[in-house]
Amino acid sequence: MERSTERALKRAGHRTSLFDDKGYRRIFGQRLTQRLALARVRRFQPDFVFLSKCQNLDLETVEEIIADRPNSMWYHDPPSYRKIHKPDVAHVAAVGRLSQTFFVSGFVEEWAKLGLPAKFLPSAADLELGPTTPDRKAASDVAFIGTGYDASRADFLIKVAHRYDLKVWGPAWERWRTQLKWNGGAIEGKEVARVCSSAKINLGLNPAIAKGATDYASDRMWIVIQAGGFYLGQATPGVTELLRDGDHCAWYNDLESCLDRCAYYLANPATRERIRREGQVFVRDHHTFDQRIHNLLSGEAFVNPLA
Repeated sequence: MERSTERALKRAGHRTSLFDDKGYRRIFGQRLTQRLALARVRRFQPDFVFLSKCQNLDLETVEEIIADRPNSMWYHDPPSYRKIHKPDVAHVAAVGRLSQTFFVSGFVEEWAKLGLPAKFLPSAADLELGPTTPDRKAASDVAFIGTGYDASRADFLIKVAHRYDLKVWGPAWERWRTQLKWNGGAIEGKEVARVCSSAKINLGLNPAIAKGATDYASDRMWIVIQAGGFYLGQATPGVTELLRDGDHCAWYNDLESCLDRCAYYLANPATRERIRREGQVFVRDHHTFDQRIHNLLSGEAFVNPLA
């Protein structure tokens, strides 16, 4: 997310300096990382500060960095408000309370109740991530890209796999490796585009922690579509207002409707191709990091282009 945001800022004509607090801490330790971060700010003299999780920056360091400077934060794991007792999530919330605007890609009211200046801003796709030539080795009827930490999601995918040729891509699926066709590890960048462009259907499926979601959707939704994939996602009351069913993607409500929609779109490749193509154009024009820069810099609320 940080690199994609930086690239979008540069395309918009801004001069940037990205500080990798995680990388610096790994090399130099916690204490020296604080000094290096502050030294970078003194040298660069930013007009604006964009905050990520800042997991390896002390709150005092963050306060000094943003003092008297316009700033915003953008958080892409909104269901984690349910884990506010965990130190890493508590730190994100503490940093967010320091920010002028805490943009979050869902569960805005829940974060606001925790005392953060929360505003909705959907995740996005990197403009440079585009469709690629399909690869037979990555081909399948259905693909799912994500981490295998949620048993309910795994159970859902296993049931889909009983009906269709389904491949799972991402880390931590060892527990279900005998029940699912799994690539064996994480994929990034061009490999993500290769999978999305090669699968006939790319499935979106929320984990159990996202129960009750409205406008929340994983960045996977935008990435899949921008990378040339046909996206079949889990419908929620708000997310279906971000993309139109039958124009930009397709939605399902439960397992049975998911199976039915897979059957329909596998049997109708021309319709699937039209939606895939129109969806990619729509995401490219409205839902890449380049379109989010205005909100991040101005603090203005997101305006749905379909509204």
